[in-house]
Amino acid sequence: MTEQSVLANLGQFEWDSTESVSYEVAIEAVSQAVAAITPLIATARQQDNDAAVAELINLRKQCIAARNELRPTDHQAIADATQHYRNLAEQLGRRAA
Repeated sequence: MTEQSVLANLGQFEWDSTESVSYEVAIEAVSQAVAAITPLIATARQQDNDAAVAELINLRKQCIAARNELRPTDHQAIADATQHYRNLAEQLGRRAA
């Protein structure tokens, strides 16, 4: 699977340090959710649970797409993504435990 860099679609623009940090935090939250999916996919594969594998791979693709769509100047989307993906990573982590 070829993944596009989160920086690929960023144009040049001015942003302040608050936007920069908030954007990086949101990107990290999504990346943690993506990372939390990996062991679940491995477990589902070990259990020959094709439906779960497909569901988890789809979820990972959705996370990556959402991460690629984030824009530093969209403050509400950044805040929403940070909260959502932190919660998702936590839920997925509990599922893997």
